[in-house]
Amino acid sequence: MKNYKKFLYVLSGLALSFVLLLTAVEMVTFDMNHYAREYEKHDIMVVTGMDKENLQHVTKELLSYLRDDREDLNIRAVVKGEEREVFGEREKLHMIDVKELFVGGRWIRNISLFLLGGLLIFFVAQDKLWRRGISKTLMYTAMANIDLIIILFLLMYFNFTKYFDYFHYIFFDNDLWVLDPNADIMIQMLPEAFFYNTAVKIAVIYIGFIMILGVTGFWRYRKNKNYNE
Repeated sequence: MKNYKKFLYVLSGLALSFVLLLTAVEMVTFDMNHYAREYEKHDIMVVTGMDKENLQHVTKELLSYLRDDREDLNIRAVVKGEEREVFGEREKLHMIDVKELFVGGRWIRNISLFLLGGLLIFFVAQDKLWRRGISKTLMYTAMANIDLIIILFLLMYFNFTKYFDYFHYIFFDNDLWVLDPNADIMIQMLPEAFFYNTAVKIAVIYIGFIMILGVTGFWRYRKNKNYNE
């Protein structure tokens, strides 16, 4: 196989990884049931002073903002028996940065999906052994990603706070993400334990995707093992 074709198969594996990872992120991030379970687990209604109805309302509006379905976070709700603006200026400014990450992530996922489609057409048209090539790509992509997820799990298990902070240092150029748990509703709603459980759930879903692809690739590779490169 020519080197450029090998490069394109590697590129398709990377694009597939982005599509699946960002899809897993969106599945968990916008799952209201996930928030309900986490709120119950961490007594968020008590911590925030909001009842279930108000907490659900604020969460829906927050997720609408991240989907880019609303322009601002000027959300009012009953907090500790008083109707008030939920989020302060620092929280709103931080969420502008977070929203940009989600918008950028969707853009990357969509571009990767488009690239995958184009590469698939190219492989079918230009590579007589495209079935074998795609099967190997699925297998190697699965193995590489499983190794990375295992490393990520170990890092999270031993010191989640440290690497969660690194995430913020990498993706944000300010300290707006440093909020006061005694005053800021955002961090009261979404404490570090919430993000840990969310990261684990995203990783589990992602591994599920990858395992399916890896098994499919292995099965197709065995089926076409008589093809010679």
